[in-house]
Amino acid sequence: MTQLIDLDVFSCDLDGVCLIEASAGTGKTWNICALYVRLLLEKQLTVEQILVVTFTNAATAELRERIRGRLAGLVAAMAPVFGEEDGTANEDAEDEFPDFDRDASDDPLFNVMIAGLIERGEMTPKAIRDCLQTALRAFDQASIHTIHGFCQRALAEVPFAAGLPFAYELVPDDNGVRHDLAVEFWRRVVEPLAAQDDGFAAWLVDRKRSPGTLTDQLARRLKKPMSALRWPAAVEGQAQASADAALLATYAAASDCWEAEASAIADLMRAALPSYKKNIYHETSLAQAVSAWQRYLGARDAAALLSPKAELLTTTRLAKDIKKGETPPDHRFFEMADVLVRARADADERYAMQWLRILREWLTQAPDQLALRKRELRVVSFDDLLGNIARALTQHPDLADALRSRYPCALIDEFQDTDPLQFAIFSAVYGQRAMSAPDETPGPMFMVGDPKQAIYSFRAADLHTYLAARENADAAYTLAVNQRSTPAIIEAGNRLFGANDRAFVLDGLEYPPVRPGARRRPPLSDVREVADFTVWWLPDDDEPLSKDDAQQACARATAAEVARLLAGASRGEVLVGERPLAPADIAVIVQTHRQGALMKAMLAEHAVGSVELTQDSVFASEEAETLLRVLRAVESPGDVRALRAALATELFGLDATALYRMQTSEASDAEAIAWIERLQRYRQLWIDRGFSAMWRTLMRELGLAARLVAQSGGERRLTNFMHLAELAQARWAEQPGMPALLRWLASQRNASGGEEAQLRLESDQNLVQIVTVHKSKGLEYGVVFCPFLWDGAVRDGGSLDGLEYHDGPTAVIDFTDAAGKGSPAAAALRQEQSAEQARLLYVALTRAVYRCYLAAGIYASRRSVKEACGGMLNWLAAGQGVPFDAWITSTVDTDERVAAIRSAWKALVGGPLAVVPLPTGDALDAGTRVAHDAAPEITTRASTRALREVWRIGSFSGLLAGMHAGPQLGGGQLSAPERTRPDYDAQANAGPTFALPPEGDDAWPPADDILRFPRGPAAGESLHRVFELADFQSRAQWPHAVSRALRERPPGRGAEHNDTWRAMMMNMLADTLATPLRPGLHLADVALAERLTEMEFTYPADAVSLDALRGLLRQFGYPDLPLDATVLRGYLKGFIDLVFRHGGQWWILDWKSNYLGTAPENYGADGLREAMAEHGYHLQYLLYTLALHRYLQRRMTHYDYDRDMGGSLYLFVRGVRPDWASAHLAGDDVPGVFFDKPSHEMVDALDRLFSAGENPALVQALALDSRSGDAVLDGEGV
Repeated sequence: MTQLIDLDVFSCDLDGVCLIEASAGTGKTWNICALYVRLLLEKQLTVEQILVVTFTNAATAELRERIRGRLAGLVAAMAPVFGEEDGTANEDAEDEFPDFDRDASDDPLFNVMIAGLIERGEMTPKAIRDCLQTALRAFDQASIHTIHGFCQRALAEVPFAAGLPFAYELVPDDNGVRHDLAVEFWRRVVEPLAAQDDGFAAWLVDRKRSPGTLTDQLARRLKKPMSALRWPAAVEGQAQASADAALLATYAAASDCWEAEASAIADLMRAALPSYKKNIYHETSLAQAVSAWQRYLGARDAAALLSPKAELLTTTRLAKDIKKGETPPDHRFFEMADVLVRARADADERYAMQWLRILREWLTQAPDQLALRKRELRVVSFDDLLGNIARALTQHPDLADALRSRYPCALIDEFQDTDPLQFAIFSAVYGQRAMSAPDETPGPMFMVGDPKQAIYSFRAADLHTYLAARENADAAYTLAVNQRSTPAIIEAGNRLFGANDRAFVLDGLEYPPVRPGARRRPPLSDVREVADFTVWWLPDDDEPLSKDDAQQACARATAAEVARLLAGASRGEVLVGERPLAPADIAVIVQTHRQGALMKAMLAEHAVGSVELTQDSVFASEEAETLLRVLRAVESPGDVRALRAALATELFGLDATALYRMQTSEASDAEAIAWIERLQRYRQLWIDRGFSAMWRTLMRELGLAARLVAQSGGERRLTNFMHLAELAQARWAEQPGMPALLRWLASQRNASGGEEAQLRLESDQNLVQIVTVHKSKGLEYGVVFCPFLWDGAVRDGGSLDGLEYHDGPTAVIDFTDAAGKGSPAAAALRQEQSAEQARLLYVALTRAVYRCYLAAGIYASRRSVKEACGGMLNWLAAGQGVPFDAWITSTVDTDERVAAIRSAWKALVGGPLAVVPLPTGDALDAGTRVAHDAAPEITTRASTRALREVWRIGSFSGLLAGMHAGPQLGGGQLSAPERTRPDYDAQANAGPTFALPPEGDDAWPPADDILRFPRGPAAGESLHRVFELADFQSRAQWPHAVSRALRERPPGRGAEHNDTWRAMMMNMLADTLATPLRPGLHLADVALAERLTEMEFTYPADAVSLDALRGLLRQFGYPDLPLDATVLRGYLKGFIDLVFRHGGQWWILDWKSNYLGTAPENYGADGLREAMAEHGYHLQYLLYTLALHRYLQRRMTHYDYDRDMGGSLYLFVRGVRPDWASAHLAGDDVPGVFFDKPSHEMVDALDRLFSAGENPALVQALALDSRSGDAVLDGEGV
């Protein structure tokens, strides 16, 4: 190991490749700032020339701010050196620092660095001042980047050398392209093999192998391109044949035997249970074994999958687990079962080898294919930036010289998180002598990090890269002065991590003791005497607690002590200096989100507020699953199963009664229809205005924010929902399309997510901080609790085939263990996982400034203390002198080992470190509830101006909101905002989605008749859409319009219906367009250029009295409507299905998909008038007429209503057909066609009403008229 020397940042060499190992709290960032200033002054570099690299956007922003702050502080400190007028040095000063008081500043950068430069005559004060000011003014151009940002800028200068396309799009994630390649490979390679072997196909399903598996494997390979792949030798061979004749005969005999004697076999085994070990053979395991054989033999396929539980009924296992002196049961089936289990094991191994052959072929071909595909698409991902620059540096050595000239010096922060590819890039630029100047020393490059805090292996960070770089560095320094913690905390840390020479397991990684720094801080005072570093020992007098009970006990003790501290602070008994200890001074460090939730609940029981900080992905939260369910329902409003799944989520807030009604009701029920209509409206809003507009509307209508915040943990859930919505909107903007967004959201549920997906802080209040270990890195807290670090469970290595570990310095992805056989790879992986756990302990235990509480001890997991004894926390205290492999696989007597661990912890006691029993029961303070000041009385501020309380954007649907009951929310009426999209016959279609006339009815229509088309809002959408898309004069275009309408607005589920629906729509188009709507008027004669589809209008409604509107309807003979007795102030907005010009006149047309029956008479004048009145459509076309009237007044020079306006046509398209028009009705009435042209007087009156803010007398007159008839609105009578 390279000998580390203490860093003197003011005198260390600024040349060569240097490594700085900075223990926790030793001022790493401060020293980076000092090096940066030295490079500016001593090397005369500019801010553009000093490359500073770190690994996250947040860290980059912090470094930029810290360096800028140091420069600004030095510029300010230099001001007294100069005269105030001309900026030159004050020549009247007696020493070299005129007007400078050395004792007035304790900034070493000023007193040591700058003073030294001047005293040595290396720079004048003016030169220093000018250099610093220039750097500060140009700091926006400073080269402070993430690793990806640096690579992007480097590639921008040499795109052709890097093989980049001339113009490309930089995307954060190439998962979509990888998935497409995987699907193509799966279809080409995997599906033919599965089709030839049913057993292999079943194996793929059982092992959950899919194109997604290939996608994930490729992603791992691309993140670790320098790792060696190792495959089992059997992969080189050819696939073997499946089951042979002997096996088939055994299977047949076993099937016959089981069919005849299954009950007898079960009874025999049940009688033998007392002779077997109870933890293996018991009623439950026996039932599972019997069920496994029942499924396998009942499948009638020897290649079918066999559960591992089936092994319990084999002669081998029965003989192995029998108690001593007992005789295993005997039955001929057990021997056959033995043969079949071995055969299935052989088959599983054969299929595993087949899969590994596929995987090897994929990982061999896919990287090059992916690069080619992305080049064709002209896209580059963030990870491509690294590979491209590394490849360019290899192929073009002069590129390193160019980059070194552009960035003569590099400072790499958090170097312990570097991976081999990243280090290869920096090594190529700074670690080698320049081609143009071979005699020059490489560098300067400073690699700053702490290997003891390398905790990001899941992001491909490679500690072995750090260790190798340290060995090859020209100089290696250490920072060993802790400026964060008190001397007592530092001493306790040295005791704990110094107790085991191999605390961090890996060779080359040792714990260097640290010393307290000179930083002055106010003391922590507490009336109760508590050790600065308190170890709470888990109860183990009688028998150890179970893991769950231990977690509960530790969480309860932590919450009680936090409450005691804060209660004492409120009484002035627990102080930091002169101020009370604040909640935000306290952190509870956890390992998982589940532990965080437990702590949050425990703290809440003591009335202590808390907030969670974690690096977990928001996609792994329950809210992500909830959002996915809801969006699936919005995307397919007609899917009742999706609807029920969505309504069961917390977003809708339905109670158990409402959910039961939805579960047991039919899709045709009014309540279900109402919800379908609501989701349909959300869907339309999504299509028209994007995801964000839909989400905001949904949140507002459901009152989501208020409901969640009122619940425990509601802030966390609301924050997650808003975070997910923001990410979904960003994805929607990048790749529009509902199915694509849903696929992306589902795929992210199983992905780790990037920096932007980390859970956000739900509150910035002064609360206790619940922090995961990963999130706590780099932070400090006054008082730290670590209640769960005793958990010795090893993190799962992941679900992907192949184990990742290091064989010496070589990173390996080893697939030799994928077939289920043990190998040294498993031991190597366990060692690396345990080593990372030790580093996580170090991060957690070095966050405290004043006090740290640590729970430790022995617990039981599955009735065994082996996991606890082998845990890494106990390794720190009791592992000295024990080889790590022996520690993990120890065969020492349990009691003896527990005693040794307990003794080792007691040996650590002394000075600031104490080991005390975990407070439980009576030891917990009963009076620890935090005292809060009485909440001040809250009153609203008086308004100083008149407020327009009812200003809104209204619509036809909003005006008639009271005509139909809406869905209930939690037992109350759910209010909805004004709908500004077409209603699509929502209420008119309330009825069974697939309801048809009774079979056998004489009126039963043909199979392709539109009368048999589904009903409901989704069907109405579909029919509307086909009329929007169809060219009335081009029948050849209709099939395309129909297909697109069915695709964009599916009327229901089931692709098998599509051909029938397509025929229905084609016939409907032909009938509707050929029917004479008015004498001489056929839609088939209307050209596209004469149509305005979905004409949107918005016109002001300045104090429109709805009472007055009712009066106007009655005055001109229109049916009265139950409008609200309110005033509409704002705007009226709507969409007209179709406005067209024909015969020199303008016409309004609205498509109606209402099902009124199967006979022409059902669609006659009487039936249509009834339908129009029932749903208030007459008000709709009056509002449409006013909109078109105003439009034409402004667009036509000599507009005349009577001459230029044709009227309003409402087409009930299920009944519009030429044969009905000619055969069944006389006169101008056409089945399915409602026509009206309001009088000019009516339109003028309506026009005046909507401008009535200028004519109050008109409002009053119309309102009085509305009350002169029989119907009144105030409830006095009808």
